[in-house]
Amino acid sequence: MTPATTPYTLLLRQCAPLLTPMTLMLAAFCGLLLLCFLLGRRRLVQQTDHFRNLAESTFEAIVLSRDGIICDCNELAEEMSGYSRAELLGRSLFDLLDPSFHQLIREHVASGYDQPYEIAGIRKDGCRVLLEARGKSFRSSGHLMRASCLRDITERKREESLLRKLSAAVEHSPASIVITDLQGAIEYANPAFTRMTGYGADEVRGENPRILKAGDQAAAFYAELWQTLLRGEEWRGEFHNKRKDGTLFWEMASISPILDTAGQITHFVAVKENITERKELQERLEQLAQFDMLTGLPNRRMLFDRLAQAVALAGRSGQRFALLFIDLDGFKRINDTHGHEAGDRVLKNVAARLSACLRISDTAGRIGGDEFIVLLGTLSRYRDAGQVAEKILAALRRPISLPDGARDCIGCSIGISIFPEDARDGDSLLAAADEVMYQMKQTGKGGYRFYQPPPVNGAAVAVASGGPA
Repeated sequence: MTPATTPYTLLLRQCAPLLTPMTLMLAAFCGLLLLCFLLGRRRLVQQTDHFRNLAESTFEAIVLSRDGIICDCNELAEEMSGYSRAELLGRSLFDLLDPSFHQLIREHVASGYDQPYEIAGIRKDGCRVLLEARGKSFRSSGHLMRASCLRDITERKREESLLRKLSAAVEHSPASIVITDLQGAIEYANPAFTRMTGYGADEVRGENPRILKAGDQAAAFYAELWQTLLRGEEWRGEFHNKRKDGTLFWEMASISPILDTAGQITHFVAVKENITERKELQERLEQLAQFDMLTGLPNRRMLFDRLAQAVALAGRSGQRFALLFIDLDGFKRINDTHGHEAGDRVLKNVAARLSACLRISDTAGRIGGDEFIVLLGTLSRYRDAGQVAEKILAALRRPISLPDGARDCIGCSIGISIFPEDARDGDSLLAAADEVMYQMKQTGKGGYRFYQPPPVNGAAVAVASGGPA
């Protein structure tokens, strides 16, 4: 048998008609498998790209670790850590974290804890950053995998810390601090507000600060306040307010508008200080500057000011007024015999009795020692001044009870000068009344005398204890 006619060649010739279709079918099947593989690979690549893009578009760093070793990460993880992707891959996850948190993280990885918690990270440059971490643990091919999301909260924590400090400062501030909305409704009041007003924070929430108004400040005052605030400017001023129990107090306030990012006013904040004691001290100082400490009557300074006003007013209106210069008789004797406390009581009694003899439009004052001045405004008749002088003489003659239980009497001598007949300025009026007062004391005391100007063209004017109508 020749090679050309071996059993194998004969079998091949016999099967030749069948080989072509089988080859084609096999080729087609292989092509189909290849197509499916390529399509699957393409979908896998697309899905991989999709998940990569999804990971890169988040606002958190994403780190995938296998048994604690980083095997993948997004760009934000590079930015947050300071390492490049190449440096991160193959590095221990714990290299990125503060050692004090390593044990906590191991426990969370092992337990599969998936809730947010706060830790500290260490950047490549050694800087410490605060992180909010959240992760998911799973197993793959026998490995413990952990997908970790890390958010840098360093700035947020700094702002929260500052906010806590500001809140504590407001809560513990000795100044009253109130925040209202745009319409003036109270949204917040600190404890100092409660101490100052007696109202609790819950009581005033939703109320308008006008509940504190004492009611003695004009509507124009509040209108100017609101105009200033609505222009976006700070307002400073004083409030006279009323506490919950009805007592009055003074506040120095600074009120400022609060603006949003668009520059629109959303709220107002008022910082107020209780200045009641300061106002009372100011009033006392003014009192001391203008009134006699012992008697409460106007002192020399105020008397001279009122005398100047009386001269100016009478000069414009053509009216008449009188000045009475009063010197006590017997005061030195009481002071020396019964002591200074008795003398002080005498002066206080004299001041009270003088005031009782006068009209509201008149003024009585002490200019020093036992000397007093009375200004009688708008005299319709010349002799009216003498009638008032007689009334004063009678009032001062009444006995006075002294601190030691004794009762004693004093008198006074009064000199009277009239504007404009006797003088046309305050100093001259005072000098004229002083002159005739001493004349009265030298001629017997216990009476009054009108000033008698020098003769003019040979005519004498005014007489003791009397005068022209």
